[in-house]
Amino acid sequence: MAVDGTGSNADGIGARVYITYSSPEDSNVRTQVQEVYAGGSYLSQDSIWLEFGLGSTNVVDEIRVRWPSGRNQIINDVVSDQVLEIIE
Repeated sequence: MAVDGTGSNADGIGARVYITYSSPEDSNVRTQVQEVYAGGSYLSQDSIWLEFGLGSTNVVDEIRVRWPSGRNQIINDVVSDQVLEIIE
């Protein structure tokens, strides 16, 4: 998943992404959180792409992005196993 800022910075650095989904194995609702950040080590940089492990889940119930600008964006019922680009 990539997040592209328009009201924030173009790379979405500082954006926090929450995904909520139901596990088909045990019907529990689960949430994962990741944040886009700029960092790394000497002569390197972390990827700005986010990857979420969903197991056998086919649909993500909700993706919520909290942008550095303070804006919240929600996308519902997203099919899993694809590459997404979310634009602020």
